Amino acid sequence: MEKRAKDFGSEELFAPKFDRRSWRGNVGVVVGLLTLLLLLLTPSPLSDVKISFFRTSRAQNTEAGIKSKDAFSWSQITPSKELEYTPCFEDFLCARLDVPLNWNASDRDGGPRAAIAIVKVPARVPVTDPRYSGSVLMNPGGPGESGVHQVLSAGKHVQVILDSPISPEEPSEGKYFDIIGFDPRGVNNTTPRLRCFPDAFNQQYWLLKFPDYSFLWDYESVLGMEWARAEAMGASCQREGDENDMARYANTAQTANDMLEFVERHGEWREMMASVIMAKDAVPTAEQKAIVERTAWKKGQEKIQYWGISYGTLLGQTFTAMHPDRILRLVIDGVVDPDDHYSGTWLTQLQDSDSIVTKFCEYCFEAGPEKCPLWTGKSGRDVEARLEKIMDDLKLNPIAVATVGHYGPEVVTWGDMLLHLLTGMFFPYSSSEFFFTMLAELEVGNGTRVGSMKQSFLRAAEIPAECIRDGPFSDACVTSHYISGMGSFQDISCMDIAGRNNITKRDFHEYTMVLRNQSKWLYTSWARNKLACLGYTIAPAWTFEGPIAGNTSHPLLIIGNTHDTVTPLRNARRVSTLFPGSAVLHQDSQGHCSYSNPSLCTGKTVREYFQTGKLPEAGKICSTEWLPFIGCVNKDANGDCVELSLNDQILWDAMVGVTEVWP
Repeated sequence: MEKRAKDFGSEELFAPKFDRRSWRGNVGVVVGLLTLLLLLLTPSPLSDVKISFFRTSRAQNTEAGIKSKDAFSWSQITPSKELEYTPCFEDFLCARLDVPLNWNASDRDGGPRAAIAIVKVPARVPVTDPRYSGSVLMNPGGPGESGVHQVLSAGKHVQVILDSPISPEEPSEGKYFDIIGFDPRGVNNTTPRLRCFPDAFNQQYWLLKFPDYSFLWDYESVLGMEWARAEAMGASCQREGDENDMARYANTAQTANDMLEFVERHGEWREMMASVIMAKDAVPTAEQKAIVERTAWKKGQEKIQYWGISYGTLLGQTFTAMHPDRILRLVIDGVVDPDDHYSGTWLTQLQDSDSIVTKFCEYCFEAGPEKCPLWTGKSGRDVEARLEKIMDDLKLNPIAVATVGHYGPEVVTWGDMLLHLLTGMFFPYSSSEFFFTMLAELEVGNGTRVGSMKQSFLRAAEIPAECIRDGPFSDACVTSHYISGMGSFQDISCMDIAGRNNITKRDFHEYTMVLRNQSKWLYTSWARNKLACLGYTIAPAWTFEGPIAGNTSHPLLIIGNTHDTVTPLRNARRVSTLFPGSAVLHQDSQGHCSYSNPSLCTGKTVREYFQTGKLPEAGKICSTEWLPFIGCVNKDANGDCVELSLNDQILWDAMVGVTEVWP
């Protein structure tokens, strides 16, 4: 017990190293992300719909590029009904929380169980410190994205954003938080695992057969093939007859109750840790009473602190509707319309998407030819026309790329560049300018860079020895190459709509026409969402019937961008009417969710909300410090970026850190 107190209550965390000169993202990060997008060719950016499920999250001894000194495996942790943390990934803590597989089962305590994978960035003060303010749960969206990956890659940056800017070593009344990531049901390291492919090779084989986006949805034969593939995928992810099959239990309402269970178990853990620390350390009697009162587990009354982005906003709204009296702090950022999602309509996402490209072209024109390779000297609209012409030419004239070095021959297509365009639309800070650079090269017939990037991350799918030993669909086979768009996204979405997607091919054609009128750039990929539930014949074990609304114990902070790729600002404003007292923070930027283009104003507003509970005044609009091609917005008389204060620079660097690793 003494060892646990040391491990979990008072360890020091390594603070990020901040570069005061940093005003732009790391190009290497951008190139790596874009290459992975091209490699994986995942069916739709729809997931949360952001494109992050194009990325691979490896659930092995490395996660998010973070290597542990000693090999770590989730299987080393025995699931527990209490929070029992184990050191993992060098300086993180991991746990597997044992919960009912079905929260609505008559015998949920004695029936099948699930184990939720949890990772924590520990608070910078022990639980006995009056400034310790509990855990903040994170969700990166999807559905199907890994919260474990999110916190391993960005959790320490998030902690800097939410914590008091005053060092814990100095006296203050500021608050300090644990940052918690978890893999929802059916996602990555949480078990039982969703099993759609027997092994990594079969999954890769399936991925490589996706048609280029330039063929969607112009041909009946392509629709027929996509229809059949969706049916095959859906039928493969459900395993009827197996009571431990995750497919029918992996939906948003069940996950919301997993979150509530974590909140309760955290209260239990906090009380236990305080007792251990007081038994170990000499705490004056006068202070002991205050510590006991402050850290006591409030059974049935513990409240959540949460920050969810994209689909994570739906998860947050669902939790709030189910447990409105359990809200302490709750931020939803890049808001999904709950009625549209749960009805399976999926028509409230793309209204502002194309405006992002228009704004990029306006910034290009304003910046001039030295900063934007597609500058025309006439107007932003002419820049956009040039962009469209280059893209249109690729549909009819893909660019051949001969063998270069150890890369084989390649062809650069419209579909390849659509993925790059979508990446820029979702993540402007890290990716928008690079897309224009590539287009300028393709305009003169040079596809070497894009072709090389397309192949640079190609790797043969490896089947682990454990998979061969344990057989197809075993845990080792499932975890070797997790991609949310290969089952988790489809399953969670389909269980959420409870089979209400009885679509015909005629219906689908009409749906694509509606989407095409909303966004010429996203409709091809987004339309695949409508096919996701083909092949599913099982019903969810249980769903929350709603409504998604309620009077909450503390008001919500709701964030929306001026032009969001797939969660328009109007969604944020509508959802604010469902939860009286909530406030909308409008970030004047392009991209998906506020982190896609950092804003110190937004960061300070979120920090103040977690520190004090205070909401922004009605109608508040936050600008960003950076715009594509233009660069930093605030300049001095010499045209140089205005230097930030030390605290602002630390906050800025943390926000940039999140921007560069969350996509």
